[in-house]
Amino acid sequence: MLSRYITHKSPFGTKSGYFTRNMKLQLSNDFYEYASELEREWRATIPRLTDKELLITFPEAKGVIPERIIELEEKRQEFSGIIKKKLILIKNAESDELSRWFWREWIKASDGTELLKVEKQSMRLKRLLMAGSGKIPKGSITEEQIQKALLVPIENLNNIPLRKSGKTLTGLCPLHQEKHPSFYIYTQSNSFYCFGCNQGGDAITFTRLLHDYSFKEAINYLTN
Repeated sequence: MLSRYITHKSPFGTKSGYFTRNMKLQLSNDFYEYASELEREWRATIPRLTDKELLITFPEAKGVIPERIIELEEKRQEFSGIIKKKLILIKNAESDELSRWFWREWIKASDGTELLKVEKQSMRLKRLLMAGSGKIPKGSITEEQIQKALLVPIENLNNIPLRKSGKTLTGLCPLHQEKHPSFYIYTQSNSFYCFGCNQGGDAITFTRLLHDYSFKEAINYLTN
């Protein structure tokens, strides 16, 4: 049973009949889960700073962000290349569909997950950089519109049948022709990745790929 201990030193010394020097108070699993839920609810109530507010709070980040974006882009290209090579290797080396499915799942859980993290970090920093410049042309997309667009569930943006698989949704990829499902939606982060065409990202990226939209067209589509 999951439990935690708090070591308590008795203020009455070692001879006390009520306390010991290293008393251990066991917290039940139910109480631990209850406390964790309270913490999650508390964190959800913390106001989220806008990109502009973050840069005001941490002005030194303005000089670091461009360098970090370059590093992340190099990482993205590296992971994309690795995934592509592994998928080609699986296609040529494995003769049965079950083996190919297994190794695609393995790539999804390892390299695919890391690629999504890199892409998400890169897009976040690009938005921060735009907000920090303060040079937003009239009629351009605002930060509020971007945040609103990112919240649109990807599963609501296409009509393909999806099957729930743990914390993900899977189905045939709407971005290319395929016979076996390799398209995954990660509902917790509202992101997607296809292990058939190596495309992935957030709701904005998905909309751009699906409809061949520009960034601005995708934002307008999602927010309207």
